[in-house]
Amino acid sequence: MLSPGRVLIRRAPRLLVTARHNSSNATAAQTASLEQQQELPGFLQNSQGNGQAVAATQAPWRLKELRQQEGHHKQALINKRGLATGPLSYVKHSENIIVSSPESGASITLDAAALRDGCQCATCKDPSSGQKSFASIEIPHGIRIANVREKADGLGVTFHNEIPRFTSSHETTVAWESLELAFGARAPIDMAVIPPVFNSVRARAGITLWDRATIARQVRKIDYAAFMAGGEATWAVVLDLVRLGLVYITDVPRDEDAVVRITTRLANIRETFYGRTFDVRAKPNAENVAYTSGYLGLHQDLLYLDPPPKIQILHCLDNSCAGGESLFSDGERAGRLLLNHPQLAAPLRAHAVPYAYTRNGYNYAQRRPLLHYDRDGRFENVFWSPPFQGGRLADEAGLQPWLRGARVFEKLINGEAAMYQRKTLPGECVLFDNLRVMHGRTAFDAAGGGSRWLRGAYIAQEDFASIATQIPREMMERARADESVWYEGHEEKLAAHDEWAAEAQALVASET
Repeated sequence: MLSPGRVLIRRAPRLLVTARHNSSNATAAQTASLEQQQELPGFLQNSQGNGQAVAATQAPWRLKELRQQEGHHKQALINKRGLATGPLSYVKHSENIIVSSPESGASITLDAAALRDGCQCATCKDPSSGQKSFASIEIPHGIRIANVREKADGLGVTFHNEIPRFTSSHETTVAWESLELAFGARAPIDMAVIPPVFNSVRARAGITLWDRATIARQVRKIDYAAFMAGGEATWAVVLDLVRLGLVYITDVPRDEDAVVRITTRLANIRETFYGRTFDVRAKPNAENVAYTSGYLGLHQDLLYLDPPPKIQILHCLDNSCAGGESLFSDGERAGRLLLNHPQLAAPLRAHAVPYAYTRNGYNYAQRRPLLHYDRDGRFENVFWSPPFQGGRLADEAGLQPWLRGARVFEKLINGEAAMYQRKTLPGECVLFDNLRVMHGRTAFDAAGGGSRWLRGAYIAQEDFASIATQIPREMMERARADESVWYEGHEEKLAAHDEWAAEAQALVASET
């Protein structure tokens, strides 16, 4: 069976690697017509023995009818009820299957070799390891469609000239939901298994954009023992990281390895040049501004790495000195507010900012736009880390257009109503989305008595997304009635949020 997960990982359904989406049935008709023209001589000779006589006596509009009478390329109606596409039909050709939707006028082409390569049956994919049992190059050059039949779970397809070590009765199943997805009648987030892509994860789970007042009400504190035990408490942490990008775990033992246990309860640790874990405490000749006692402005970590870590975990073992309060701000709220002002947003998307780290034998550098979009042209996250910007090229493009938008972004995240300030207490562990939530710290008095010590670790985006795809649906569904959880139309809803929209408009006006 073609699994939805396999279909979605490549953004186009696996079964549709060579699919062509058409705006009408005209394309399918043209394809069928072309094949009819190509195969006409053989057909006429087979049916009559003398093609010239038939060609001379039969009108062109009769050819399709005659072919169907002979059983060639018949259109078969699909009897499956309740498909999101409405009724479907298909025409079997030797090298492909054309599936059509009369309601939308669209058609898709299912290529024989691509269908065979994407088969997910127990023979083609090991039930234990989940690994493919054959190589794509084993598919014969002349593989053809032998038969198509309607099944409860999809279309069953068998092949002529099968892979030699498979029996001729081997059947590939094209799942109904895969066809619905291909026709655009079902969204990827509605599939049984969604792809491990963060935009798809949060489209299903929803997000809550926040300011200081919102996060103060909604941020949760999850008990350590309950979190480590698994079940709903663990999934609550994952869900809050998707929706809010910020969550606390409380009553954590004062143990240097606690951060490892918390992190690996969710996913593998993303090791960096700082090590598997790291200590945030003031020290002389610090290799990172975070390891000083001074004020640390809002930023994201390690933007000079590719990719930067997704989730940051900080366990507080001591915070007894004066000052040292943690700062958090929702960078996604600020970024999406700017999307409603294209004149300022466009340079933030187009202009890549250099980030670099060159100390102690390490040399890392990346260039990233402030507003980052995924491969499908969807807004994904922001990149903002002023303390870690690198040098610019001598012939760098003019910076003023970028600066106007960057100043608005900076004011949106640093505004008094936007920034959440809280002193992390010993025994607390804060987890946040490093690609969404800006974080910083107020200055603290390391010489006046007391100390500040946090131990940290990271999780990579692909590892977190893999876990987040498995959030129980019933947990996500509970928030369906919560108007603060948004699933789509973010920019439109932000424009309708009077307070936030007015703030952004005033800041934009000051720069234009």
